[in-house]
Amino acid sequence: MKNIHSSELDDFKKNYQQRIENLAKSKTEWIKVFVESQKPKKPIKTVGEMYKELKRKSLL
Repeated sequence: MKNIHSSELDDFKKNYQQRIENLAKSKTEWIKVFVESQKPKKPIKTVGEMYKELKRKSLL
């Protein structure tokens, strides 16, 4: 009788450990994505700005 409970307890521990590991992995990935999303991004140029740059380069 004791062996049955022991194996059930071992299974529970393994499953619980696996759940914790999976949760930690998903949280780590979420944090990485969040940190990346918070980094400043290069400003997007408008068509007018790009045109002016091309015009300046062609004049040089």
